[in-house]
Amino acid sequence: MKIIFRSPSLIILLLFVFSGCSKQWYTNVESTKVREQSLGDFPYHPLVYHLDLSILAYQLYGQSLVWPFDPYYEEANTKRKNRSKLMRKVHDWAILKGEEQVESGTVISGYRGPGVLNGFEDNPRHDPILYRYDRIYPWSFNLTNPLNSWIEYLVPKEITAPIKDVYVCYRKVGQPVDSVAIEKIITKPIPQDINDRDILIAFEGGTGDKGIKGQSASQSLMGFVLMRYYPNSSKYDVHIAFRGSRSGSGGRAARQAFRDNKAKGNPDWITDLGYDLIGSEDGVGAITTSGSVSRGMATCMLSISPTLFEGLRMIAKISGGTSPERIFVTGHSLGGGLAQIFASAVFLGDQYAPEYMSASLRKWPWKEMKLITFGAPRVGSDDWAKKLTVEYLSSEFFSSRINPYDKKALVPSDLTILPRLIDPNAPSGFRTLIPSDPITTEKIPGGKHVGKTIYVSKPRFTDPLIPNVKAHEPANIRKQLFLGLNDPRIPTTSWRTRKMTDLNIYRDKSKKGTLKEYHKLASSIEKYYRDNKIYFDSISFRSDFNLFLEISQSK
Repeated sequence: MKIIFRSPSLIILLLFVFSGCSKQWYTNVESTKVREQSLGDFPYHPLVYHLDLSILAYQLYGQSLVWPFDPYYEEANTKRKNRSKLMRKVHDWAILKGEEQVESGTVISGYRGPGVLNGFEDNPRHDPILYRYDRIYPWSFNLTNPLNSWIEYLVPKEITAPIKDVYVCYRKVGQPVDSVAIEKIITKPIPQDINDRDILIAFEGGTGDKGIKGQSASQSLMGFVLMRYYPNSSKYDVHIAFRGSRSGSGGRAARQAFRDNKAKGNPDWITDLGYDLIGSEDGVGAITTSGSVSRGMATCMLSISPTLFEGLRMIAKISGGTSPERIFVTGHSLGGGLAQIFASAVFLGDQYAPEYMSASLRKWPWKEMKLITFGAPRVGSDDWAKKLTVEYLSSEFFSSRINPYDKKALVPSDLTILPRLIDPNAPSGFRTLIPSDPITTEKIPGGKHVGKTIYVSKPRFTDPLIPNVKAHEPANIRKQLFLGLNDPRIPTTSWRTRKMTDLNIYRDKSKKGTLKEYHKLASSIEKYYRDNKIYFDSISFRSDFNLFLEISQSK
């Protein structure tokens, strides 16, 4: 995502001041009327529910991290320690481990991430982020340390408790991109009631590839498909959720990922910054045959599609041929961009549209798909975004060269939103955001948004001048939704950031990166799960921690 801030002229500011965005954003009357509306089969408002699904995509990704105490090597980024040197050691280890895994044909229990680990085309310019997919456990909260703070992923039990079985769809070791394996990794240990029937299928994909020859992707979990049954019914919905970017230092990641031929660093950011728009003549006909889309997002979706559609076929098999009532597609940030690209592939592409799908998927209600994004970037041309929004999602398209804000935007308590989201007979598309989010602003040149606008807070005329990076955070979007809807059925939180010293009271920041401080971090994570009585595979965690110590101390 190319972020360029330009100060608007006085004329633009005056136009904005009188644009009608000064109305009261929420009222108690509006919230009360929303609470009186039917939620259908949802446990709480579907806008918040789908933001929580987007956060669950982050949570599963976090659980798959081999070294959650320092997944992006930020602790080693000190004067005494050399982050680059440590990552080179991990690359060297990955080469040897990859030879072993390819020879043995390692399946779900193997290490993933850099291509060399699994016999794929490798990109040594990427930060070597390591994963183990067999570690995901949706019923448990998750704790990670991305950069000088803890993130707690706390997806509500209303979503996770009904899940019974968990599968992972991933690319086969040493095989082509479209060679996919699907493996059941766990069944809920003790189902609580007969309604614990939902199926979650996580899927792998590649980031770090802008579609440039010789710059291949690194693998990671990119989202999941949830088969969600209605209570006491055989009916079910399908929810497809894509995860957003994860990294340590965002500033460094953006700088390193910016150039095309020499992009390096965090793979997610390389995909984000592959913002050049390309069309079907450039090889992305599977994504769209109309208009143009982001090169990075399109390339990422091409890597995801084989595993994602294998997961969908598994859902069709489990259902015994019964189609879902509704299909929802969602995601935050990068995930919101991918959600748009997926919708494009289904509606505008020449490979994944319903007429090209297997017989088991073709009869699904694709024409009634519902797209819900949060803090999503613009990932396609004006004609592409308008066609997708108006013709296929039956939603209102926003485009303005003068006013960066949508004067016709809805508030979350608008009474037209819920009926559109629960109606199984019509499509819909909504883009949900905080107006000061720099990732979504119309002040950045290039691309247009998909879906009807929902602002979760009141736009201010100073927002284009003072963009707020915190407005992009899922926790803040959710907070505004929670306060505005004012509905007791909505769980309080699903994402929380905490100071390092909240859990690691003996932390000595001046000595971070030392063995002693790493031991403190590892002990803090173990204590967190133990104190909160949360499931945690401590044996695997200690094994991975010892591997980290072994690599970091190697010559």
